[in-house]
Order: sequence, then C-alpha cells, then structure tokens
Amino acid sequence: MACLAREGEVEQIFFFLAQCAIESCPIPKNLGDVTRLLADIQKKWLKSCLEKLKLLKDRNVYEVVDLPKGRKAIKN
Repeated sequence: MACLAREGEVEQIFFFLAQCAIESCPIPKNLGDVTRLLADIQKKWLKSCLEKLKLLKDRNVYEVVDLPKGRKAIKN
C-alpha cells in the first residue's frame, strides 16, 4: 500500500479498501444471509429495513392488506 501511495495509485488503494469492506461485511441477499451475520450487525440491518419500510409507507408506496383466504402469515 505504501508503494502504491508513493506512486500516486490512489484508485488502486480505494479499490483494495472497498474489496476489504465488502468481504468483511457482505450485503445480505435474503433472510437466510441475515441470520448468518453477527448479532450486532443483524440488529443494525433490521433497524435499517424497518426505517426504510416506514418511509415507504409514509409516502403511500404500499399499504398493508389482509392475506387471501387459505394463506397463513409467516411467524418468526
């Protein structure tokens, strides 16, 4: 890294830093991925998702409706 900095290769340094960040905290693609994260990261992820859902609801992007007959809600 020091050699890259001396040579002015800032883009490569940013690339390597971004790769480390991605590998150390992968972005969950589904609920199963979330359950494999550390507990404190799971809490942050859930808080962020709930905030985003609230913003969408406040903007009337969606509305909560009853399930069709015969369908059961998923329990955690």
